Amino acid sequence: MTHDLLVYLAKTVGLIWLMGFFLIVVIRAYSPSRRRAYDRAARSILEDEGGHD
Repeated sequence: MTHDLLVYLAKTVGLIWLMGFFLIVVIRAYSPSRRRAYDRAARSILEDEGGHD
């Protein structure tokens, strides 16, 4: 394997891998089925634990 071939493979495979990872993260973040869990996590800091003045 030459250096040029390794650079080409790293650039193409790396780009494809990162784009795939990005798409998985976006799909998971905007999935309607996960909305309840995200809303619960967002509001968990606002919940009153009682006894604090």
